[in-house]
Amino acid sequence: MSKKRPRVLSSVDTQLVEIYDDLANENENIRLKAAIAFSDTNSPKNCHSPEQLSKVLRRLIRGLCSGRKAARHGFSIALTEFLYQHWGNSSNSDASLHISELIDNLVKLTEATGKANGQEERDHHFGRVFGARAFIQSGVLLQENLPANAWHRILNVIFEAAKKKPWLREMCGMSIYEAAQMISAGDHNPRFIQALIDQLIDSGLAKTPEGIAIWLKVQRYFPKAKMPTGIWQDENPLHRKEKSKLAKILKETPIAERSDEHSAETLQRGSWTSKIHFAWNVILSELMRGKPVEGAVPKPFTIGFRDFWQVAVDEHLFSSISSEERKYWGFRLCQQLFSSASPDFLPDLFSSNFVRCLINQLASKERYLHLAAEKTIKSLLIRAENEPSVASAALRGLIACTSHLTVSFDDITKTKTVERLLALVHPSSLGQLVPELCVQLVSPGTTQEKDASARRQITIDQLTYLLKSHQKRTKQDTHGSECSSLTRQILGVLATYSYFSPSQADCPVPPLSLRTQETLRTRLSTCLLHILSNSPAPTSLASHVVDVILRCEADKHMNLILDLTGTLGEIISNARDFLGHVRKQTMSESNNKPMLCAFELLYSFTILQLYNGNHDAVGMLGDLRSCFDLLIERRQTAEHIGSELIVEILLSYVAKPSQLFRRLAQQVFPIFIPIIQHDGLLSMIKVLKTEENLSGQYEMFENDAMHSVEDSSDDGSDVEEVDMTNGNGVQSPPDEEDDSQASSEGTEDEDQSEEIDEETAAFNAKLAQTLNPGESTDEDMDDEQMEALDGPIASMFKARKKLVSKKQQRMDAKETIVNFKCRVLELLESFVKQRHKDLLALDLLLPLLTVIRTTTSRLVSARACKVMKDFSKRCKGRNAPHIEEQQGAAITELLKEVHLEVMRESSNAHISACNQASLLLAKILVGNDKKNLKAVANIYADTQSSMSDPQGRIKKLFFIDWSNWAKSVETMCEDGKYELPAVRGNG
Repeated sequence: MSKKRPRVLSSVDTQLVEIYDDLANENENIRLKAAIAFSDTNSPKNCHSPEQLSKVLRRLIRGLCSGRKAARHGFSIALTEFLYQHWGNSSNSDASLHISELIDNLVKLTEATGKANGQEERDHHFGRVFGARAFIQSGVLLQENLPANAWHRILNVIFEAAKKKPWLREMCGMSIYEAAQMISAGDHNPRFIQALIDQLIDSGLAKTPEGIAIWLKVQRYFPKAKMPTGIWQDENPLHRKEKSKLAKILKETPIAERSDEHSAETLQRGSWTSKIHFAWNVILSELMRGKPVEGAVPKPFTIGFRDFWQVAVDEHLFSSISSEERKYWGFRLCQQLFSSASPDFLPDLFSSNFVRCLINQLASKERYLHLAAEKTIKSLLIRAENEPSVASAALRGLIACTSHLTVSFDDITKTKTVERLLALVHPSSLGQLVPELCVQLVSPGTTQEKDASARRQITIDQLTYLLKSHQKRTKQDTHGSECSSLTRQILGVLATYSYFSPSQADCPVPPLSLRTQETLRTRLSTCLLHILSNSPAPTSLASHVVDVILRCEADKHMNLILDLTGTLGEIISNARDFLGHVRKQTMSESNNKPMLCAFELLYSFTILQLYNGNHDAVGMLGDLRSCFDLLIERRQTAEHIGSELIVEILLSYVAKPSQLFRRLAQQVFPIFIPIIQHDGLLSMIKVLKTEENLSGQYEMFENDAMHSVEDSSDDGSDVEEVDMTNGNGVQSPPDEEDDSQASSEGTEDEDQSEEIDEETAAFNAKLAQTLNPGESTDEDMDDEQMEALDGPIASMFKARKKLVSKKQQRMDAKETIVNFKCRVLELLESFVKQRHKDLLALDLLLPLLTVIRTTTSRLVSARACKVMKDFSKRCKGRNAPHIEEQQGAAITELLKEVHLEVMRESSNAHISACNQASLLLAKILVGNDKKNLKAVANIYADTQSSMSDPQGRIKKLFFIDWSNWAKSVETMCEDGKYELPAVRGNG
């Protein structure tokens, strides 16, 4: 029996097999390379016989019907190029015959056989449409020498497929749309476009999304084309009267015509897909397009973009009864437009149903479309970061659409969308945004006081955040003036409605509630605090606020909330005149300008406190005026008195629980540091020596008056609570110092705990004795005996409540003094930074060491250690204080007192600070006279002999650091190259 000989493939066949295989590859680059290779292999030079052409054509069409995912795309590209190469430039008379045969082959080879299953039949339908699309894209059917039947036949193939298989309709429509685009791009005979329109009408697909897209394309680029009448109002699918029908078509709801009962079924689409229909892009582009093409007839009754979006998208896709699938389409449309639409159209996108749906989906991760909603917001923010003008447009739409909410958009959605957009707004667009926010503040759109207050709260917060986010731009050269103008505008709005109620124009409806006015004043303080921290010119902005208030007070149509009759009115009038006097001197003088600006800033803020109803501001205004007279008017004769007074004033500002006054004191204190003398420094040292208990509070604040101010501070204002941990940038002491300090605090806490336990035990014992006299039980007592116990028990619990209240007072007193000390230490840090070369700064050494040793707060200890460390670090080389010969004895006595401090029982942080202070004084003494080195060594020797345990690890370092420094000094002296080394104390 003979065996069948295997077929031997030629090298050419092997190459074609590889090319055909690569045409179906899922990698696009590989498909394109294979298509190029196929075109070269089957060029007219290599493939010209009818048999070869028929074979290649049959193979390509079969490839279009392949079930592989990417086969249709690769073979479609190859077929398009193949048709163009062999028939695109044909000029002989037999070309029509060949083209007709090609179309016949396409139809024949893409016809599914009777035994084909559902998937195979589907593949053949796709292959037919892809093949017809390749014929159109190749351009072979648009040649003038071809009869019209070829063009009609290929159009008929596509329209028949669209009618027969609804799931092919969009693809067929896209093919026809691309055909119209090709005709408009080239100089082709108008008969081709007219045939296309006729086929569209005959197929009954004019009122489909695909038909609308094709209609608009033809109308725009072929204005002379004859459009059939009776389909659309004035032959315009975008006519105002057609908007309802247009929305239903795009929603893909079947529209049954009376003349055809089966048209609804015919126009139905296939299964749902997440992809947006291409007709949406065509319609939206047409509505957002500028002027029409030359020769086109304007359509005066065309629907506007806003109306179209409201009807087609908001009322149909985002309706409360719409399915999740249609809402998903809506989100996809918004993502697309947020990324590409002109900023002029962005406010219209924020329609009511869309924003409601967006809020609902963002509010919970469990929502079905939560990720789609997040992606929508993300697309907006990404574009806003690249195009700041988009942020302003989006904000106008979002704020206007959410103005009816009583909770902010960010709070509901748990995002920071509005905040991020406010920060991204371009300064040139702020002039449009701020007035809109002011309108919402005046007219929140409701007459209900509760809802109006909630909406105004949102608007006030947005104004505040807008100021804070753009205030930093005033430091830059570009857009700085625009941001400064914005800051003044927002401050003016907040100041006006904080203290006044307009009687005519701009009168708020409903009137501002007391809570809203309190919120306005609080946010105004917050803005001023931010300005103090970030603005290069806080004085002018604070003065602007005062000027706004004074102008409103002079306006007869503005009613001041505060009653200024009698003495208070005279005080404000005098303060106004004096502030004008300070400003004149600030503008005229140049020598004292920083100090004059500081006084103007202090006076402006104090006047604001007077309008806030703070009666302490009356005395503060008098003190500031007296201080101004002493420091500016009579500086030569009374500067020492004025320096002490200004320190007392600033300490009173620091003692307040307000961050605003604390920041104000920190802002102006460096200006007055050069004039501070011994008495002024003693005022700050006195604070450090205050006991951290009720008696210390009584002594410092005079019968607890300041503490009452703390208790009455505004809710939600800039009241500061000092973190009792090592925060605010203060470096913690070394671990061993923390352990020792923690142990001291732990001991105090244990004592308080034991005290509380003893009091609780005593209370329980007394209560048990009252309830069980004579060891009787509740069962033994009658009703009269039980009622007799009510009085004693009530008295006991009342006494218990007073006891607990006293304990809370002790805790509050400690916290108040600790906060005060921390703020004073911040001022001393600034003092050391400027005056470390001055001998006056040495007066701080012992108070700092004492407060480190005696305080019960780890935070106070850490900040005092930081001041000491900074002082020691700055006194390097020639930066150390210089003393005269007669001052050496005082410095030596100060060194002995420091050594007495180190011998006391204390924490490791205290010993480390003593080490730094001791080496600093030694450096000053030796720098004045090298002979003082021996005297300093004797002091160290006496201290070492007096210590009970000089071998302790930390105390041992105290002497090792001294020894190392002294040896380095001796070595340099012997070499004749003496230069005082830097102090490198432990810690």
